Amino acid sequence: MGNGNITGTKNDQKQKSTRSNSKQLAELFHRKKSIDNLIFYACTDKARVITEILEERGWSRTKDHSVTDFTIKWCLEHQVDWQQFQEGKQLINNIPGQIAFADKVNLWYTIRDYLNTRRNLVGNNIQTFLPITFVLDNEDEVAEFLRIYKKQNKTWIYKPRYSYAGQGIHVISVNSDLETVFKVKHIVGNRIQYEPKMPGHLMQEYISRPLLIKGHKFDIRVHWLVAWTKPLLVFYNHHASVIRLSLNLYREFDFDRATHLTNFSIQENHQRYAFSQEATGMTMQQLNQYFNQCFRPFHPKMPQDWIITIMQDRMQTIIRQVIRASKNKLERIAGHFGLFGCDFLLDENFRLWLLEVNDNPGVGWGNTQLNTTTKPLFEETLNIVLDCFEKYKHRRPLLPVECLKNYQLIYDENNDAETILRDDNQIFSERMQIRHSIRDSTTDSSLTHTTPRIKSSRIPTTTATIITRGEVILPLTSETNLNKNINSRERTEPMKPIDNNIDRERLIKIKELKAKYTFRIRTRSLDKLNNITIKQSITSANRFHTIQRKKYLNLKPNNSNKKRNIQTNNITIPTFPEEEEDKKENVIVIEEVESEQPNDSITPSTNIEQNGNGNSATICAVH
Repeated sequence: MGNGNITGTKNDQKQKSTRSNSKQLAELFHRKKSIDNLIFYACTDKARVITEILEERGWSRTKDHSVTDFTIKWCLEHQVDWQQFQEGKQLINNIPGQIAFADKVNLWYTIRDYLNTRRNLVGNNIQTFLPITFVLDNEDEVAEFLRIYKKQNKTWIYKPRYSYAGQGIHVISVNSDLETVFKVKHIVGNRIQYEPKMPGHLMQEYISRPLLIKGHKFDIRVHWLVAWTKPLLVFYNHHASVIRLSLNLYREFDFDRATHLTNFSIQENHQRYAFSQEATGMTMQQLNQYFNQCFRPFHPKMPQDWIITIMQDRMQTIIRQVIRASKNKLERIAGHFGLFGCDFLLDENFRLWLLEVNDNPGVGWGNTQLNTTTKPLFEETLNIVLDCFEKYKHRRPLLPVECLKNYQLIYDENNDAETILRDDNQIFSERMQIRHSIRDSTTDSSLTHTTPRIKSSRIPTTTATIITRGEVILPLTSETNLNKNINSRERTEPMKPIDNNIDRERLIKIKELKAKYTFRIRTRSLDKLNNITIKQSITSANRFHTIQRKKYLNLKPNNSNKKRNIQTNNITIPTFPEEEEDKKENVIVIEEVESEQPNDSITPSTNIEQNGNGNSATICAVH
């Protein structure tokens, strides 16, 4: 009995193992059969990494661009035969109508028209995130650009409407020759009409005050994925973002394209690129660390990790606005998806600007440190797209997507009612003060200073000079208000009298000597300085020289009641004991006289004459 039971148990185990092996073989056979039917075509600069990922999963690659029985096709838009596309059975990395935002001219028109039709909760216009753009194919916009160009001192950037890697982009400054861009169309009387020499270009306002990293200009390339179009599902990848830096120190009027354009394709032609290759790029984590260490200490209002919190949220808001503005122009068919790249720029006020959207974005080319994010980006991209594709075929809900790692869902067309209200009220600038306000600590200043209100953001800090009693020149720093206009009224700080403890008897003795010894100062320039007011003048070239020349004139202020205040640290007042009355005749007392009084016994008044170098020379006459 025992042996029979043992034998039966062994037979059962053999049968179970045989069935399990046959089941595994069947699964492998069906899986292999299904994999054999998975064919992909890849032909862009991403073909290598796409091929490596899919071939590791058992897919088969075809190099025939006219193949119709593919499962995934990764190519450019003009290489797609839309008539042969099978909806719901094939995947392709292009969306018909994406030219509405992937083209620079169409992006401007799409965003402009969308924002003009919307208002925020308060009823104001939504803050724009695109620089002012003029399409040169439009005669009215050409005339408007030329009018603004002649009137305003601005720098512009000349771009082809559809290009990549910085091709055909040039910076147009105020001293540039516009004949390289425009030509005379015809002349009507005294009016000359111009037209561009090449069609399909635009002129965009150049952000001439960008935020700098160690003196170098930078921009930010982020990636987002339209994984499905019915409904629209958009995912944002924060890990594969690339910060691109210029190798040149930034100067607005530098004619080197490598100073203004941070594309890797332009920087790799730089003479220092061979040994400074790593200096052309940073990761988002490195940028966040740089802000925490270098910018945050000077900006108390900036929160910790501003880059990966506040700035990332604003980028996602702009991407959602681009999707909302162009979704009605897209041909939404199941199986269309797209990986896109946005180029952003931060200006000196920490305002975020969208420069362009690319439908075939590069990912860290030329930098070995940034290339480590390329394969994980495309692996997760394909995982999300294939997950939505399988759920659609089996009629299951597309959300949630379980394979998310570095991507996050930022737009769901079916649940966008609450998000759109918040995005319309989003502000893309901080306007943080670069320096703290420094108030003058000299409460006993004998002079009055004024602080003008300045609107221009190009001069964040102004410095004037004030004179104190001890002939010491101190800087007076005042922060400009960026949100207020220039006001002709000046804020004046009242002059406080100097408190000197002087005996009444001593004052009486001084008055008794007034008729005998007098040092009169009669000059127009010094009369002005009696109510001393130094007005800050930013445009004055000789401001510091003028104040330096006046600081040696030790003047005593006049009170409203015309009483005299004497500075004990500048004038020594002699004392006369009763037993030394005979020595009074040999003492000179220096003092100011307010008004002229006819007295024949008074010494003739002195004049201040200008010597050869422009300094004041005082002539004194003493009896």
